[in-house]
Parts: sequence; structure tokens; C-alpha cells
Amino acid sequence: MEADSHPKRVSVWDARTGELRAEFFGPTGYGALGGAIDPLDPDIVAGMGCEWRIDPATGRARCTGTILRDGMEVSRFGIGANGRLYLAVASTWAFDAGPLRIFERIGEGEYKLRTAIDVEKDPKTNQVKATVCWADANGDGERQDGEIARVAGHLRFSGWYMGMTADLTLWGSGVKLPVAGFTACDAPKYDLDHPVKLPPPPGDTTGVLGSPDGRLVLYGGPYGIDAGWFTCYEVATGKLRWTYPDSFNGVHGSHRAPPPAPGFIRGSYGPCGSAKLPAPIGCVWVIPTNVGEWHILTEDGYYLTPLFQADPLAVRWPERALPGAVLDDVPPGSGGEDFGGSIALSSDGELFLQAGKTAFWNVEVTGLDTVKALGEGRIEITEGDARRAREVRERILQQAAGARRIIAKRMTPAFSGSLDNDFRGAEIIRYAKNERAAIRSAVAWDDRMLYAGWDVRDETPWKNGADAPEFLYARGDTVDLQLGSDPRADPNRDDGGLGDLRLSIGNFRRKPAAVIYRKAASEKRPMTFRSGVVREYVMESVRVLDDVRIEVKVRSDGYTIEVAIPLAALGFAARAGLVIRGDFGATHGDAAGGDTALRTFWSNQHTGIVDDEVFELRMEPRYWGEIAFEE
Repeated sequence: MEADSHPKRVSVWDARTGELRAEFFGPTGYGALGGAIDPLDPDIVAGMGCEWRIDPATGRARCTGTILRDGMEVSRFGIGANGRLYLAVASTWAFDAGPLRIFERIGEGEYKLRTAIDVEKDPKTNQVKATVCWADANGDGERQDGEIARVAGHLRFSGWYMGMTADLTLWGSGVKLPVAGFTACDAPKYDLDHPVKLPPPPGDTTGVLGSPDGRLVLYGGPYGIDAGWFTCYEVATGKLRWTYPDSFNGVHGSHRAPPPAPGFIRGSYGPCGSAKLPAPIGCVWVIPTNVGEWHILTEDGYYLTPLFQADPLAVRWPERALPGAVLDDVPPGSGGEDFGGSIALSSDGELFLQAGKTAFWNVEVTGLDTVKALGEGRIEITEGDARRAREVRERILQQAAGARRIIAKRMTPAFSGSLDNDFRGAEIIRYAKNERAAIRSAVAWDDRMLYAGWDVRDETPWKNGADAPEFLYARGDTVDLQLGSDPRADPNRDDGGLGDLRLSIGNFRRKPAAVIYRKAASEKRPMTFRSGVVREYVMESVRVLDDVRIEVKVRSDGYTIEVAIPLAALGFAARAGLVIRGDFGATHGDAAGGDTALRTFWSNQHTGIVDDEVFELRMEPRYWGEIAFEE
């Protein structure tokens, strides 16, 4: 096992002869950051500090050489006006703390550092004093005074993605920096003292990138905002050309996002690349997101097409990962936190995407040659249409403002597999993010038991791939009940406290299992959970309940679950007049039944994340509704 992670490699050597016998490469960094496809030869991909060549017949890749060893978080290929191929690399994600370096590709797996843009900081305050550009003049790879230019302040050319178009023009920090020429050894030069000023963005932005012809600039919306906007300006005049909704922006915004809809951009990371396609399309920007879908916007502000599969319940993976596999019905990785992404337009006009989660995918986009112009027309919006729109808006706002509440009737249901019959007379609530995954729930009580029922639509019902009951919630189909048994607890608490519990029920090795989680508990049975973001998250008590009755009835399009839980196991006594907070929900697994693809809850709408097992586990009492116990 080699200590160097550029690339991550396990090598096998003959100890007698020193011959390399075999090599095995590990995954990319989390989110497949830093990959780029060669536009002159799309079988070449740069990433993880190395160059890789894909065999188009088998799909297997071999490492042709190491480019650098100190990180490759964002990278882009570009072709200079001199006809040479370059690779721009930022070693850190937003490269505030590291340089932007530009290498010339001079041969198979062979790169030469030509230009670097970095910052100088005040050693006392650590504040940036100046931006510095070095362009190698004589090819020795060493910095001499005559090769360096600097300008006061901090010019940034990378946000979520690198702001660079395919002609090596840099975009960002309110400026555009085209290549000002080349040195004798073909190092690109940038004139820091005379940048082209860009129209200022309307506020915070997740990214900035120009069109490949330099006429337009596109800004993403503010990070984490539910209702932001993409804004496109003319560079020469500063005129606003168009806007397009950039909703539930970024990773954290996407957790609140509703289901996918045609033309609806949710959880965007900003533009990852731009390209000029044949008429009638023209210039486009490609927009990756955190919710399993990418999008293409045109220079005229039109939504052209989605890329990948946005509906987690419609994901269907190809049988084998081979060249030619169709990826229309898969996400661009795992469906969330697929952080990387870049594009390349080949010399013959084909559009390629670099996507993936723990591998660099090389994906060709087909069908763009079938796009046709719609022509002209008019749409009339009448006063009646406007009035109805206002009425719908007011109704939605009223619903959002009101707290959710369910009545728990005193009764002892019979378990027959029909919620309508068994909970007759009780309130049955309905909730859905996706109509194919709609859920109905009911609750009741008597002196000894709390009763709950779920009727769940599911095209692949009651599947779960957990290897231990404690992980059912993250590995497929489950139903969920969350309760706060202390009515005096702070209703705005953002994590579970004493008296709060989560009961998760799933199919563990063909038998129903119920697991109760308590973030804070008097009786300790602790368990630590981990994810890619959270190193340690401790539940003070995690217990599989043996004294709970669970009845499951599976049908072709879903299942019904009814449970009777001893109040003693829940730690509270039910009585008429008691009002506590809680929530009902269900998780839907992917088609293979091995991972949770969708979380839907009655009250908590902050449930978009399905890629982080800690955040999927956490209780969020501030988003719970009320459960009122009545005779």
C-alpha cells in the first residue's frame, strides 16, 4: 500500500528482480473533485494529480503519468491561441489558500508547469495583500523577477468550480482576464493591471463563468437560498440579458427542495462549464446540482435539457459499467454530494461531461443535433389567470404558516392490514414528495399501548439491505415515528434531547425489526455513527425493541405496517389532554433495495439529504408537528 495518494495505488512487486507485477488504483477523493477531459482526445482524463487513458473498447484506464502531488481539487483543460493544450489546476477547492497553476501538455502523461497565479499575505494578519502571476519566460521552471507581475488585492477565479473558459480566459472577482500573450516557452501571460471589468453580480453568488465567446457572463444564485436567480449580463454594456430561477441553492438549500419538475433547477452548485454548440442552440452553460441532476441553459436564457435522472425512485443502473452504457436513468454519481464536475467540447463538436462520486466518469452527451428552434408566438396572461395565481399563492402561504397537528384517539385498533378499517374514526394524514411514494399514517392509544399505522406506496416494496438493524433507516424501506415525550421541552431545539426518541421499523433479513434511538438517555446504550462529513455522532441509547407488535402486509404497489408499542418502552403515559410534539415518515430504498433514496415526513420538510447517514439519523424537533391525545 503506497503512502502517496497521487494516485492512490496498491502495487505488487517481484522482490527478487524489482519488477512491477501489478497495480491496483483506489477511488477518487470524495465527490470526484478535480477531473477534466481532454478536448483533443476525450479518452484522456486528468484527475487525482495524474493523467489517465481510457481504453475505448474495455473502459479500463491506465495511469500514464503523474502531473502533481499536492492536490487537484479543480481542473480544466484549455487550448491557447497558439494551438497548444493546457491544464489549469487549483489544489484547493476555492484556491484561496493555494495557487492556480497552468501546465502545458507536452506528451503522453507529460506536463510542464508554465504559469501560476497565487496570493501574497500579510504574515501578521494573514490577510491577502496582492495577487501574483508568474509566467515562465525561459522554460527553466524557476521564478525570476522579470517573470512576475503583481496587483494589489485578491483576484479569485474559482468558487465551487474554476471560472475558466476553454480559451484559458479567467472569470471572477468582478473581472475577466483573457490571455494577454505567450512567453518564448509558451507560458500563458495575464495582464493583472488591465483586467476587463465585469458587470457586478446582484448579490452573493455561487459561481461566475463567461460564455465561450466572451460576450456574456453568468452568475449563480446565493448559496443556500430557497429562491435565488441565475443572472446573465452582457460584458461590454453591463446590460442584464435574462434571469432564471436558481432554487434551493447548493448542498444545504437542496435539503429543503421539493421533488423534481421539468425545467426546475434545485440545489445547483453554479455553472461548471460553458461551450458553443451548433445552431440553433448557440452558447450554453452546464449546471450540476446536489440532487442527482444536471441542467443546460442557453445564451438566450432558455432551459434546454436536464441531464441524468432526478427522480430517485426512477433510477435504473446499467447491468455493466462498459463503454456505451446509457446513463439517462442514473444520477451523476450517487445522487447527492457529487461535488465534482466539468465539461469538454471535442474538436468535432461532441459534448463530454466529467461526473461521478468516487470515480471520474467520462460521459458523452448525445441527441443535441436533434434540437430545433420553436419559432415565435405569444402567450396571453389574463387578469383571471393572475387572480387565480394570487389565490393559490395565498393558500400555500397560509398552509406553510400553520403548525401541523394530528389527533390521537383513544382506541384499540384491530390489525387487519387496512388503515381505513383498523383506525376507523381516527384521523388519517397523507403526505408525499412523490405521488408514486405517497404515505398515509394514523395514531391511537389506550392505557398500555401506542398504536401507529402507515400505508406506503412503493414500486419495490419492503426491501432493505442493512447488515444490522441499527442501519435500517439508511439502507432502504422503513417507516418512522418520532416523539418528544416532554411537553415542556423547548420546541425550537435542533437536536434530540432527554425524552425525545425515534422509532424506525424496517425489514431486517425478512423479518420486521424496530429500533429506538435516543440522543439523550438516562439509561445508556450508546452507539457512534459516522459519515463523510461528521466523524462522530453519538446516540446515547440505541436499542432493538423486542416487546413491540409489528404486522406487515405487502402488496405489489406498496405495503401497510401497523404497530403496537408499550408506552413503558416509550417512557411516557398517555392521557386525554396531553399534547406532545412528533412526526411520522417513511424512507424509500433504491431499486436494488440497498440504499435509502427518498425520505418523506409529515411535518419535517428538511429531509432532502440521503447521502449522509448522520444527518439522515438526526432528529430535528423544531420541525415536528403536534400530537394531541383525546378520548
